[in-house]
Amino acid sequence: MTGIADPVASLVVVRNVIDGFIRPGYAAFRQQADATASAMATLCEMPGTDSRQAAEERFGDLVRAWSRIELVRFGPVVEDNRLEKILFFPDRRGIALRQVQAILGTEDQTATSADSLADKSVAVQGLGALEFVLYGTDSETLATPDGAFRCAYGLAIAQNLAAIASSIDAAWADETGITARLTAPAPENPAYRSPTDSLQEIVGTFVHGLEAIRDLRLNPAMGKSAAEARPNLFIFRRSGLTLASLQGNFDGLRDLFAGSDLAALLPAPQAYMETSIDFEFANADRTLAGLSEPLTDAVASPQRQALTYLLIVTGSLQDLFDAQLSPTLGLSSGFSSLDGD
Repeated sequence: MTGIADPVASLVVVRNVIDGFIRPGYAAFRQQADATASAMATLCEMPGTDSRQAAEERFGDLVRAWSRIELVRFGPVVEDNRLEKILFFPDRRGIALRQVQAILGTEDQTATSADSLADKSVAVQGLGALEFVLYGTDSETLATPDGAFRCAYGLAIAQNLAAIASSIDAAWADETGITARLTAPAPENPAYRSPTDSLQEIVGTFVHGLEAIRDLRLNPAMGKSAAEARPNLFIFRRSGLTLASLQGNFDGLRDLFAGSDLAALLPAPQAYMETSIDFEFANADRTLAGLSEPLTDAVASPQRQALTYLLIVTGSLQDLFDAQLSPTLGLSSGFSSLDGD
């Protein structure tokens, strides 16, 4: 069945998403980026085991905060290459690793200032680069004076991330910017001409987010079989935060669905979709809870079956949003955000 969602109710959903999910999500990311920059500054000032551990813990909190909000792929985060600067992934050709190692190997001083770092390749200024600083080859030197340059580079990355997070947070807080365009669509607004356009952006977050989890986070590392698995392609494998990242992705989408009250737009005969979606999110949670790090081992162990099931659940959720909920609300479906990737 196809229909069209009530325009006024649609904009209520959009406002729910902005106030209840997007703004708090980016505020949390900004807070954790600030905390990570502070922890890195302390580590550089007082290198040692405790300060290194504190920096690693803050990095974990930062990854978790980002993972909850990262599947929002519209608005300020896609301007000025911010998305790629925060997280350059996937990196199928290993560009980031080579460039980060080159900075560390040559002790490039221009990488120790957040301002000059921001002008460099996106591959050397985000979460992946900071992960290598904290967990990659020779990262143990961070606990000693020998790691001074490495730490200074890590601090610059964290400060750069904090600046980017602050810019995104401020842009969403501004009632005259992206918020106004989404909640007051108008014919002269090129992106959002109608409430349907605004609602499409929200529903698209689920469709494209689930697609990204399946096709960018799980499938490349798992391969078609255990023999063809490439576990090194798992995100955040060095820090052991692969599962935390995946959990954050699913938590974010689940909370976005619940907090948006998107299900209230469904006509009575299709109200069952809410239960179906909740059921599959619960399946994802249960499956993730049964997995353990390092996930790199899971692709060729009994845990592979759980990962395969997680793929099935992800596909089922995407189908619910794309092939069932979208047409019911009069939205387009079947468009891949990964086309041409």
